[in-house]
Amino acid sequence: MDNVLTNTCTHKNNPSGASLVTVASDIACSPIDPVDKAYSQAYPIDKLFLMRQCFTKYTAFVSGDYLVADSTTYAVKAVHPWPAQGSMDKYFHLILEQQSGS
Repeated sequence: MDNVLTNTCTHKNNPSGASLVTVASDIACSPIDPVDKAYSQAYPIDKLFLMRQCFTKYTAFVSGDYLVADSTTYAVKAVHPWPAQGSMDKYFHLILEQQSGS
């Protein structure tokens, strides 16, 4: 699955409620794609056009953090372990919501 981690992103969070703080950068991730139908059913219909997904090996993302890719900011809505078939590596499936103004 490493061959799909062709993009990079930045991990940010908001510990003080002020501006976003960079936690880590140059994180290998997959391209940001529309969210899979299996996960989209859990979100309001009026937000589906904002919902995206990506995969990474980076382990520190938690719900409530932010991912920045290609100058677009996404709120991390969910983090799911993803067992890559035929691999011993641990991957994570991130459910993202594009932030307005990004």
